[in-house]
Amino acid sequence: MTHPSAGTRPHLRDLLSRQEVERRYRSPQGPLLPVRNGTSGHRGAVGPAFSEAHVAAMVQALCDLRRERGAFGPRTPPPDCPAGWVVVGKDVRYASDLAEVTAVEVLAGNGIPVVVHQGGRATPTPVVSHRILAENARGGGWEGVILTASHNPPEDAGCKTNGLDGGANTRTGPIDAAANALLDDPSRIRRTHRAEARRIGLVREEDLVLPYVRDLASVVDFEPIRGVPFAATPLGGSAHGYYEAVNEAHHTAIHVVLPEPDPASSLRTRDWDGRLRGDPSSPWVMQAVSGLRERVGAPLLGANDNDADRFGLEDASGVVSPNHALCVLFDYLCRHRRFRSDLGVGRTIGTTHLLDRIAETHGRPVTEVPVGFKWYVEGLEAGRYVLAGEESAGLCVPRRDGSVWVTEKDGIAAVLLFMEVVGRTGRDVGSLYRDLEARYGPHRYERVDTPATSRIRARLQALSLDPAQVASLLSGRRVAGRAVERVRTGDGVKVVLEGGIWVLKRASGTEDVVKDYREEPGESLDTARRASAELDAILGLESG
Repeated sequence: MTHPSAGTRPHLRDLLSRQEVERRYRSPQGPLLPVRNGTSGHRGAVGPAFSEAHVAAMVQALCDLRRERGAFGPRTPPPDCPAGWVVVGKDVRYASDLAEVTAVEVLAGNGIPVVVHQGGRATPTPVVSHRILAENARGGGWEGVILTASHNPPEDAGCKTNGLDGGANTRTGPIDAAANALLDDPSRIRRTHRAEARRIGLVREEDLVLPYVRDLASVVDFEPIRGVPFAATPLGGSAHGYYEAVNEAHHTAIHVVLPEPDPASSLRTRDWDGRLRGDPSSPWVMQAVSGLRERVGAPLLGANDNDADRFGLEDASGVVSPNHALCVLFDYLCRHRRFRSDLGVGRTIGTTHLLDRIAETHGRPVTEVPVGFKWYVEGLEAGRYVLAGEESAGLCVPRRDGSVWVTEKDGIAAVLLFMEVVGRTGRDVGSLYRDLEARYGPHRYERVDTPATSRIRARLQALSLDPAQVASLLSGRRVAGRAVERVRTGDGVKVVLEGGIWVLKRASGTEDVVKDYREEPGESLDTARRASAELDAILGLESG
């Protein structure tokens, strides 16, 4: 159910001050929770789940792993390539400012040189990936640390790592183990004060904006964007200043709304459940810029989340579903880029299958991966995708010549690409999606997050790791009157039925919630919903 405060701005009394965040960060109350890297780093509420102790322990673990292997990511450098610098990025949260100081001091204390953006400004996730790849193409051995909790509410903070491939680190088990040992015994953590580290050359401040912004022309065709009054907003996040830099570098005229960083989230609007998430694909979150697109006469307004790896779009049709946007952009790129024919589309397990239909038309392969953009890194680096995307508003594309751009989600490039689409076609994204529906038929889709007991979560997690049991439970059965065509386990349980209907059930890693994804070709979700309910009974996921 939608919370009564959804779409409204918070009261200032409900927000954490910088002083309160610092108190929780430096002096958390109660026992510390363990470091636990999920699909994108370690996140938690500032205090027992995310504190100075957590950041120091996690970064010291990275340093120890780098000393042992030459890198803290999954790949190790060649023998003739010494370990290089670490780019430290962050979002605009108060806790991220504090965590950046901790991370830099621990890296410097271990003799690892660090690059940060000059003047202490935030640095988006895709910009860190871009810098790593640029340096490593020249023979460096660079990696990254990003202090961000992405779109999470402002009371949360996070720390994630990027390896030599520029992508989210998939080798996080050793980080968790080493960091948690250091939480118990912090005596091995080394630190050098930031001023001293700067004096001895272990910290370098640079402009990280311009190299990335100038290079965007290798991904985006700016010609159709020039002269059109598009609009964009960082929604108070780390993309602040980037669209202004795009205007200057590429002679565009993008109106930037809500342009300033908003570390307290005071200018944001609450999501469907009343929480202050920064998800730019949510209509409730986008209420923060309601009416501004019409006021500036823009055919499209693009938005980003706190670390600028997600995108949101609003046009005359309203806030565009990420699934719809991915389909429009993939079809556009197939028609307007001369990529090799073996480049296909990547979609996460919970993303629309309409992408498969479009790929078939264009003669391109489809790759399905688990939830988490880290599963795309190898394919992005190898140049396998026209587009890699996920239903939670993340995507990445190659450069216009087909070579790798970044190996992370890039919300800034995504917004600019949709501006290119609208500028070239003269149509908004919503109407272009309706064209796809006319060609392929409608595809109805929903994701429902349902409260679940710890027993149900544990049951679903066990089934996810036991394909034989799932196969046995479904053997010979019809679900919602349909034959089972395919079952996938590992990242939840996904059941594909005849007629293109599918249901995916995934347990949240942090909350007593089951995420239920459903899609059905046609105008109704009735059969998919019935299938979901029957699968609960068959798989033993019913409450009570």
